[in-house]
Amino acid sequence: MKKFKLKYISMIALVSAVIMVSGCQPSGANQSKQEEITVWSFTDEAGYAIEKFEEKYPDIKVNFVNIPGNFYITKLKSALQTTSKAPDVFMIENANIRELIDVPYLENLSEAPYNANELIPEQYAFVQANEKDSEGNVRAIGYQGTPGGIYYRRDLAKEYLGTDDPEKVAPQMDTWEKIFEIGERVEQQSGSKVHALANWNAISNSYDGIPWVKEGKLVIDPTYMKVLDLVREARQRHVLAELDDGSAGYAASMQKGQVMFYPGATWALQYTFKANAPDTEGLWGLAPGPSAFSAGGTYIAMYSKSEKKDLAWKFIEFYNFNHDFLSGLAKEQDYFTSNMVVNDQLAGSATSAYLGGQKHFEFFSEAAKQVPVYERTKYDSIINNDIFKNVLQLYLNNDIQTKEEAVKRIKRDVKLRFPELEVD
Repeated sequence: MKKFKLKYISMIALVSAVIMVSGCQPSGANQSKQEEITVWSFTDEAGYAIEKFEEKYPDIKVNFVNIPGNFYITKLKSALQTTSKAPDVFMIENANIRELIDVPYLENLSEAPYNANELIPEQYAFVQANEKDSEGNVRAIGYQGTPGGIYYRRDLAKEYLGTDDPEKVAPQMDTWEKIFEIGERVEQQSGSKVHALANWNAISNSYDGIPWVKEGKLVIDPTYMKVLDLVREARQRHVLAELDDGSAGYAASMQKGQVMFYPGATWALQYTFKANAPDTEGLWGLAPGPSAFSAGGTYIAMYSKSEKKDLAWKFIEFYNFNHDFLSGLAKEQDYFTSNMVVNDQLAGSATSAYLGGQKHFEFFSEAAKQVPVYERTKYDSIINNDIFKNVLQLYLNNDIQTKEEAVKRIKRDVKLRFPELEVD
C-alpha cells in the first residue's frame, strides 16, 4: 500500500513537472514551426537580403533558387504557366520586365492589402515607369537603382587633362566632341597605347532605354540616327580601343590603364571595375558624361496564385522599403538601391575608397533624378539589342554605307521579327 502511494505521488509530481515546464514555454509554442516561401532569381545577389529578412522574421524561411544564365526566363515562364512548383516571389531583369508586366501571373500590388502606389513615390521616376502594367497597376517593384556616369582613370586624367578632380574633369567631357578631341590627342601622345573609349558600346549604351514602339507602331527616334554618326566618327578619329565588352582585353584595359573613360551604371562599380581591376583601388573617379542614362535593373514580383501572399509581400516590402535594411545594404554591400529617401540620407557621408574617397552616393543620387523617364514596351529590348546593334556594327564596318540603308534594314528586320507591328 505504501509502495502504491509513493508511486501515485511520484506520478503526480511528474505530471505536475510536465505541466510546469509546458507552462513556461512561450504561448506561441506552435509558432516555432517556420513558414516557408520560395524565391527565384537569375543572380545570387539576394543572399544578403534573405539573411537580413530571416533575422527580422525568424518564423519565415526563404527557400532561394538561383537559376543563372539564359534559361531563367524560360523556366520562370514555364513554372508560372503550369503552376508546377512556381515560386511565390521572383526576380525579373530589366530586359524582360515589359515582356511579363501584363501577364496574369503577376499579382496586382496596387490593390489592398499591398497598396504599393502609396510606397513607390520613394523611388526614382524612371524605375516607377517600369513597375506598372498597361492599365497603371503596379505588378513588379524595382529594388535596384541604376543611373549611369563615366568612370575614369584618375592617373590618366592627371596626365592628359591636368587634373583628376571630378569637378574639373566633368566639364572637359560633357560632350562627345570633347571626348573625341581628348581621344585623338591621347592616342597620338601615347603612341596608340591609350584610348578614350573601349568600344562603340560606350556611346550607344549611353542612350539605352529610348522606346522603339509607340501604340503598336515602329518609331525610330532621331537619337538612334545620331548614335550611328557618333560611332562611325569615333572609329574614324581613332578614339576607340576596339575591345569587346566582357573580353579578356577589355578587363585587362582597366587594370593596365589603357582606356580613360568607361560609361557605366551603379552596379558596374562592383561587378565590372572591382571584379576586373581589383588592384586599382583609388585610381578611379566618377563624373557625368554627355547624356544622363540608366542601364539594367532588377524587379521583384509575386505569383498571383501563391498560397502565401502575406509572406511574399512581407519579403517584397522589406526588400524595397525597409529603410534600416536598405541603409545596411548600401553601407555593407556598397549597393545603390531604387529608394531615393535612403540614398539621399547617405549621399553626404557614403564614400568609396575604390573611387578615391569620392562621395559616389551623392553623385548617383543626383544622376538618378536626371535619367529620362520612358514608357518602354516589350519590343524595345529585342529591337535594340538584336536588330539595331547588329545594324550599327554593319554601318560601322561600312557593310551598310548610309543611314538611309540602315533605316531600311531596321524596318525590314522588325517586320520579320514582329509582323504584328505597324512598320512604314
